[in-house]
Amino acid sequence: MRIVTYKDYVAGWLDTSIHDFLETLTPNAATTRYALITTLDSNPNPAMLRDKSPELKALREYVDVRGSGLLVRTSDLVNQESNSPIFFGFDEVWFFPTKAIRAKPTSVSIVGPARPTQERLNKIGKWMAANNCSMALGGGEGLNFIVRARGLTKFLLGSSLEQRDPAHATMEPSIA
Repeated sequence: MRIVTYKDYVAGWLDTSIHDFLETLTPNAATTRYALITTLDSNPNPAMLRDKSPELKALREYVDVRGSGLLVRTSDLVNQESNSPIFFGFDEVWFFPTKAIRAKPTSVSIVGPARPTQERLNKIGKWMAANNCSMALGGGEGLNFIVRARGLTKFLLGSSLEQRDPAHATMEPSIA
């Protein structure tokens, strides 16, 4: 089994989506107070969509531009997502305790369908650590994630990369 790690960060994969995950996220948690949207529906420049996208219209007054991404309070994002979804797949969101962050490097993404690799995490890990990133979500075929974790939790979450994608799993014959 391979565990993809960088310092205290571990990468994994879950059979869910950003939309579904946000329904369970506590929007006012200290470590995830701000969200940086860096990809929307495969578009790596959501800042360009801010004034054009009907899905982003309600968030327009709450966002700050960071590079090609959009920084918004997680509580505003969760509220918008529950009322009128903006995440439909092939999206990317990063979470931080403060809004004092630098733009994400454009050279790497965790959007699916490929699962996170050690090479990708090595490229983005320094930026994550320097900006105190607490979690990253990359939608596609399932949900790629990177999160801070230690000890047994790190190994449990890291082992999720080895899960079979149910959409590609073969049916096992049942024995009667």
